[in-house]
Amino acid sequence: MTSKTAPIAQHRQAIFSRRETRLSMLCAWAWAVVFTAGGCATNSPVDSAADKPASVASQNQSPGGHDRILEFTPASASPGTDAWINPPSRAENAPGSPSATLNLTQVTFAQEGADFDPAISRDGSRIVFASTQHRSTADLYTKAVGGRTITQLTNDPAEDGTPEISPDGTRVAFASNRNGNWDIFVMPITGGKPVQITSDLSDELHPSWSSDGNSLVFCRMGPTSGRWEMWVADATRAGGETFIGHGLFPRWCPAPRTGSDGADRIVFQLGRERGQRSFAIWTIDYRDGQASNPTLIASSSAAALINPAWSPDGSHIVYASVPLIDERRPAGTSLPSAELWLASVTAEATVRLTSSDLRAIRPVWGPANRLYFVSDRNATENIWSIDLAPSLASIQPANGSSAAKTADAADADRAP
Repeated sequence: MTSKTAPIAQHRQAIFSRRETRLSMLCAWAWAVVFTAGGCATNSPVDSAADKPASVASQNQSPGGHDRILEFTPASASPGTDAWINPPSRAENAPGSPSATLNLTQVTFAQEGADFDPAISRDGSRIVFASTQHRSTADLYTKAVGGRTITQLTNDPAEDGTPEISPDGTRVAFASNRNGNWDIFVMPITGGKPVQITSDLSDELHPSWSSDGNSLVFCRMGPTSGRWEMWVADATRAGGETFIGHGLFPRWCPAPRTGSDGADRIVFQLGRERGQRSFAIWTIDYRDGQASNPTLIASSSAAALINPAWSPDGSHIVYASVPLIDERRPAGTSLPSAELWLASVTAEATVRLTSSDLRAIRPVWGPANRLYFVSDRNATENIWSIDLAPSLASIQPANGSSAAKTADAADADRAP
């Protein structure tokens, strides 16, 4: 069986193996696409696969081009409070080190299983997330961001995940494999029967709302290409889907008309087809069913850049950076660290938000410059948040140049 003929089956196998190691469903997806990039698990590189990993000698190499660093510093709190974290042991967190307090706050409190896939309402009052803390398969839950009382939104024996709250706060789009493969659904945020949006035999994941709430962009495993594809669909009914390019984990910019000539923008991750076949962060413009102007925002020769998310005004993007690992890494060994980074969309400036001690993935930008993400600090995956204000204040253009690079001839073979 080759990756061309059975990408879905092999990808599911990777997911289930992650679940056996108590990783959450989305974390399994995220790590699977880093290590088997494109969803096609193989024992050796496949020359024609577009999104696949590359072997590197060192697992500790830092992403290149990132020189402004902000580290976690423990907040002043006691065990059991929202702000409590295990004190870091790294030397750079010692008194006098160049670290910064980012007001780290724990948002969910799973002690078994995991809480993951955060989605924040536009007003910042409510969070919807996936959780396995009550059973081995994930359901969706909601609560006040600062509260402890949770309300269950879905109750299905299958897996539900990657929720996204509509701009008006009334609906939740999500992915579920309740029909045998992953499809996109929409339901009221108050609960109720979900409406199925996609019914393709391929797996579809990660819906993201347009700024007007009328459309969804999502990713689909292409049954012929074996690559992740991006599609746009009507958010109220099935059918009428439009292919817009190759990529994974797309997110629609919450600020409308921020692209060229008043187009919307969509950010996503895309793997190279040459050299170090790692993921980079790209954007495209989208208007009237057409995608254009593919633009490279961030890349690294030493890391896969994944899980991009917009700032509310579309001026910045946050993403996770995962060090590339050797494909021959023994099975069962621990997964690498993942750091969160902040990038300006137009200026050559990046800031590291979290240290590499523990994994931090799946960021989402909330109101008041609050960043929510999934981390396994304290040994259990939960949702945490940090204040981005210090990082935004420190990020400045370098030499007045631009790091956002529109695809040129050298990159044309990997453009969406």
